[in-house]
Amino acid sequence: MLKITFIIKYSMAVLLCLCIFQCIIYAGPLVKIEHVDITSFPGVGISGKLHTTQGEVDSITKDNFTLLENGKVVKEIFLKPMRGDNVYIALCIDSSKSLSKNNFLRLKNSAISIIKKSPDYYKFLLYKFNNEVVQLASHDDDSMVHIVKIKDLQQLGKCTKLFNCLYTAIEDLSKFNGAKAILLFTDGKDEGSDMLPDDVISNAREHSTPVYTVLPQGCKKTAVVSRLSKAANGKLFIISDDINKKILQLMQSRMSSGTIPFELSYHSSSADGIGSVEVRFNNGTVSDNDIKYVNFKIPSFTAYRFNNVPFVVLAGIIVLLIVALVVVFIIFMNKWKHIVELVSMQRIPRPVQHNYDVLFEKDEAGRKQESALLLSSSPEYSYTSAWLVEKSGPETGKKFPLIWDEVTIGRGKDNTIVINDDAVSLKHAKIKKINDCYYLFDCASDNGTFLNNKKLLRPKMLTDWDEIQIGRTTILFRGTKIKH
Repeated sequence: MLKITFIIKYSMAVLLCLCIFQCIIYAGPLVKIEHVDITSFPGVGISGKLHTTQGEVDSITKDNFTLLENGKVVKEIFLKPMRGDNVYIALCIDSSKSLSKNNFLRLKNSAISIIKKSPDYYKFLLYKFNNEVVQLASHDDDSMVHIVKIKDLQQLGKCTKLFNCLYTAIEDLSKFNGAKAILLFTDGKDEGSDMLPDDVISNAREHSTPVYTVLPQGCKKTAVVSRLSKAANGKLFIISDDINKKILQLMQSRMSSGTIPFELSYHSSSADGIGSVEVRFNNGTVSDNDIKYVNFKIPSFTAYRFNNVPFVVLAGIIVLLIVALVVVFIIFMNKWKHIVELVSMQRIPRPVQHNYDVLFEKDEAGRKQESALLLSSSPEYSYTSAWLVEKSGPETGKKFPLIWDEVTIGRGKDNTIVINDDAVSLKHAKIKKINDCYYLFDCASDNGTFLNNKKLLRPKMLTDWDEIQIGRTTILFRGTKIKH
């Protein structure tokens, strides 16, 4: 008898230890570090998952995590919100007159706030119920459509087919793949429904669709809808200031199928070599941790350090060198083009004579005597040599010898004489030597060519001291004459 009693007591003790051990194992979420990314070192990224039982963790924030590197707590960490697949939520709103106007307005505002605060992968279906159940908007509609529909919603009828609406919404949600839930906004009253609460609970469990209920304060039917929500793996909420945020956090954690991904990042202070990274999670009574050892060797393709010189300084030096090379190349090309132009034109620049009055001052009597001997209208003379002098313009005083039978004048670089004047055409005029006489031609210029203040309409023979005006530049024709 004593032996049997001892065996029974020993078995109970073993069973109790097993239960305690199992509770310790499954007391909280299992933190699993899946990958530590050091490709952007000293920036480090940690990705992992939390394996939770349904409803065990309502929400996850940065405050739930503590990060240790080589046993030291990291002061600043960043939590990246993880995007999930599409989540389908049916909003069922009581629009009967059994609700007071104030409570009806509170329920509408709560529904609108939840839509606005939801991530973009939440797809909503909108229903109203009173004497009948009506779908107002589908999952394909934009969130603004749902908000406008809710704002325009009016109270009609005193009957509330609450259970019929829930059953219809569950059936519609069953057509979608992915997480789904129902948000019920009501005071809990139901009149005239064909469905019973147990029908709704059975259907919700079959299609894994939790029912979350939002009630105004002081409702008499709180116990009924609370039982329905709990039996359908949901929860009951009473409207308050921060209730909408709590609803979204709870739904996000519960609809993650027991696995909640997370991604942390921080700035490492570790040196090269093997080090440890530990992630600790704490959410109320639930806590767990995981450790992973990492080789903090700097990747070869990163340029974080190079001969103890900061990367930013090296990059700045390289940029300055490139800019200096570009400037030198541009200067060299401009000089080279000028040399090629001079060689191709076979023109040697003469020194610019700045004092024009001194250069062209001549005895008035000698000039009159020369003009008397050789009249400009007389065809019986020729020039042994001729040249042009820029009287006014961008290069006043510059001399251009006429050593070719034909000389072109213009702004274009391919002319024999280049005038840097915007009013001069690319190819403005030309001077052609015919039988030792020089003739001036206009090359269909935009602003015309003027000879001695008269517009040139046809080619004319040039005589000594003739003034040629092209654009804003005036040029003198000079030559050495001989009598035939």
